[in-house]
Amino acid sequence: DLSVAEPERIHSVVVFYGTGPADFNNSKAAYLGHFAGDDPYEPQSNVAELEQTLKAAGRPVTFHVYPGTGHWFAESDRPAAHVPGADDLAWERTLEFLHRQLDDQG
Repeated sequence: DLSVAEPERIHSVVVFYGTGPADFNNSKAAYLGHFAGDDPYEPQSNVAELEQTLKAAGRPVTFHVYPGTGHWFAESDRPAAHVPGADDLAWERTLEFLHRQLDDQG
């Protein structure tokens, strides 16, 4: 929501798990998303819809789905859901994305 409300200030967005309807036409941000392969709260159809909405708004978007994971896979304080390998990969991808965004902004 903030990337749409404050497009001059928000240049990069990282999403873990969440989707939702929005109009991204005012956004100027690039988006990275991490989603569970089996998430009862965020079905793959929601993920695909968000990705298409962002693309239709002309936003750069990269989404990753982590097979064999569920909601909260990157939450180390939720041991029943946490998946260390997927967690590590998601954070590695997040840092690479944010560093690349900083480099692109000069």
